[in-house]
Parts: sequence; structure tokens; C-alpha cells
Amino acid sequence: MGEHDRLVVDYELLTSSKTNLKDIRKALKGIDKHRDDIHDIWGHNSIAGKMADFVNNWDNYRRELLENVEDLGKQVETALTSFEKLDLDLAKASGKKHGKNGGK
Repeated sequence: MGEHDRLVVDYELLTSSKTNLKDIRKALKGIDKHRDDIHDIWGHNSIAGKMADFVNNWDNYRRELLENVEDLGKQVETALTSFEKLDLDLAKASGKKHGKNGGK
């Protein structure tokens, strides 16, 4: 079998992606806590009102983005778990086929 007919899974990439997505999810969930902290820095009420409109609009997009990040995180977790299980199953099947010492 050649190099191009093998499936290569980058476990390190999947694991780091899973971690990064969790970090992004945490950051997106925590943003709304800072919304009220900045209200006073805008000064004039009309500017503060426009910024409040912007923040509320951003909240809608943030929720959608958060859902997408959560879904992607679940998919990465499923892929990682599935490939790890497949690796174990193939190793067990290979061990049975070739014996404990790798012979035929």
C-alpha cells in the first residue's frame, strides 16, 4: 500500500482544536458580563444609546456564533473519540491476525 491510500489523523490538531473551541466558547459566553461596565465611558446619552443598540445587535450575532462554535466543538470531540476508538479496534484486530509477536 502506498502513502496516499492511508488515512492519517492528526490527533494533536484535533486535541488543540477542541481546547481552542472551548476557550472561544468561554470567551463568547463571558462577554455579556462586560456590557454594563462600559456604559458610563460613552458620556453623552445619544452615543451611549447607539452603543447599546450595537451591543444588543452584537448579542444576537454572538449567540449564533456561540451555537456554531458549540456545534463544531461537538463534531471535533466526536471525530477525536471515533478515530481513537477505531485506532484501538484496528490495533486489536491486527494483534489477533498476526499474533502477539507480530508473526503470521
